[in-house]
Amino acid sequence: MKLNQLQILDAIVQSASLSGAALKLHKTQPALTLAIKNLEAKLGFDLLDRSKYRLQLTEKGRIFHREAKQLLNANEQLTQLATELALGNEAQYRVCYEQICHVQSYNEIISNTFKHFSSTEFRLTSGKRFVSLEQVNTGQAELGIGPWFDLFHATGDLESLPIGKLDIGIVGAKGILPKQLTYDELQLYPCLAMFESGLSIDSDRLSYSKGAAVMKIDDISTLKSFLLSGAGWAMMSLGHCKKEIAAGSLQQIIVTDREHQFSAQIRAFRQHAMHHGPVARKIWQQFELLSQEYLNNNGR
Repeated sequence: MKLNQLQILDAIVQSASLSGAALKLHKTQPALTLAIKNLEAKLGFDLLDRSKYRLQLTEKGRIFHREAKQLLNANEQLTQLATELALGNEAQYRVCYEQICHVQSYNEIISNTFKHFSSTEFRLTSGKRFVSLEQVNTGQAELGIGPWFDLFHATGDLESLPIGKLDIGIVGAKGILPKQLTYDELQLYPCLAMFESGLSIDSDRLSYSKGAAVMKIDDISTLKSFLLSGAGWAMMSLGHCKKEIAAGSLQQIIVTDREHQFSAQIRAFRQHAMHHGPVARKIWQQFELLSQEYLNNNGR
C-alpha cells in the first residue's frame, strides 16, 4: 500500500468522479483506475461502487477511507512542519470564512495576522452552506468561521471557539410578499437558497421551503441582489440585510403558524492537532481573546 494510492482514493471521493480527480492530481484517468485496482487487489475488497452514475465508496471502502484520511492528514501536518522548519512559518494558511458571518472584528484578526506574517500566503474561501465545516474536516482549510450547531462536533475531531451570534429569518422584497402569511401561503412564492454542502448532515430537508420553486445560489451577495429584485424570499442572516430592512427595500416576513426566526452561534474552529504552526497559533490566540470577551458579555 502506497501513500499516493490513498491520495488518489481521497481525490476520487472528494470529486465523486475519475475525471475530477484526474484534473485535481494532474494525472490521466487510466492511471487513477489502475492505481485503485492495484490497491483493491492488495486489500482484497472493492473500495468503490462503480454501478452508479457517480462513483461512491462501498461500505468497506467508507471505513477504509475514514482511517486513510487520518494518515493523509498526518502526512500533511508533517509536510507543513518541515516547511515551517525550513522557512520559519507556514508557507500557506487557508481560512474558510462564510459570508453570512462576516464581522469587522473577525476581519481585523485575519488582517492583523496577515500583516504580521508577510511571507505566508493567505487564502480565504467561502460559498455553499456549511462550507467552512466541510473544508476544515477535509483538510482544505486550516481555520473555519461559520454557523455552529452542537452536532457539528460529531463530524470530525474539532476544537471550536464561540465568537458571536447569528440571527436568521425570512426576508423578501417589500411589496412582493405579504408582511405576514401562513407557512402554506409562503410555499406559493419562489424561494432563494444557498447550495448544500457535501456533508451528510446537510440536505434539502434542512430547507424551510417544501414545494416552492427554488433558485440555488452559492454567493450571499448575489442572493441578496436577487431578493432586492423581487425574485422571491430567502431564509438568511438578518444582520446581513440590516441596512436594506431599515431602508424599507427588504422586509422580514412573519409566518403566523410556524417558527420563523432562529439563532445560531458563530464559531471559529479547526482540527485537533499535536502541532500548529506560528500563523495558526497567532490567529487562534486572538480568537481565544475574542471568544472570552463574547462569553463575558453574554453570561457564558
